[in-house]
Amino acid sequence: MTIPKKASLFAMLIMIMLVAAACGDKADNTAATKEPAATETTTGTDSETANTEETDNTEPAGEESKETDNSQDVELGTTEKGSYSNDYFGVSLKFPEAWEFQDAAGMNELTSASSEAIAGDDETKKKQIELSQTKTLNLLMASQYPLDGGQVGPSAMAIAEKVSLLQGIRTGKDYLEATKKFMVDSQFPYDYKEFTTETIGGKEMDLMQITMDAGDGSTITQDYYSTIIEGYAFNFIFTYMDDATKAEIDNIKKSVQFK
Repeated sequence: MTIPKKASLFAMLIMIMLVAAACGDKADNTAATKEPAATETTTGTDSETANTEETDNTEPAGEESKETDNSQDVELGTTEKGSYSNDYFGVSLKFPEAWEFQDAAGMNELTSASSEAIAGDDETKKKQIELSQTKTLNLLMASQYPLDGGQVGPSAMAIAEKVSLLQGIRTGKDYLEATKKFMVDSQFPYDYKEFTTETIGGKEMDLMQITMDAGDGSTITQDYYSTIIEGYAFNFIFTYMDDATKAEIDNIKKSVQFK
């Protein structure tokens, strides 16, 4: 299926920033007096990010310390032809060997390319995105077709964002609700289904399914899965268009294993 390049990039790139910015408004309330430093996620550490979580509020000190200690050991995982694994989050999956894939560095480039288009001239939204970028680990992007082309195919993503009880994020559903709010406020042309739960790789995850009109009579569907692991909202985002591409995504989901 071929659709205009603009629509292709919208469908495939914008989802990166939607999750990354989902909790930016709440996070800004807890870190308003501290300008977050950019975090090089390609190093596999998140110690600078942990510093942005420090506030003068009264969240239990023991739990905050635990989050900081955990973040020092975060890794971005290993992406190879047809597979991804991450010991920190205890997850692995397989995808078709013929697919294109991006590691953290490649995903960071895509994030930078799409952030300006999403924020536009909205300074508040720019700050939300910048703040969330310091807390987000881009883990995996695998897709049937190159992202810079005009062809849309199925894809699989993994992203993790540092969250805090101060943000009101305690479950995957909390995180997805914040994501949906960002989408609705940004007036993206998505239709939303009711939140559900699904077990993937032995772990129960909350699910938000959205659809968008591809502009040629077809529909793009994105399934957002989220759960909280070690103080992070760990997310899968699967994209497909029809029964055939959904079958490919179903095979990827069946391959997911959580330790």
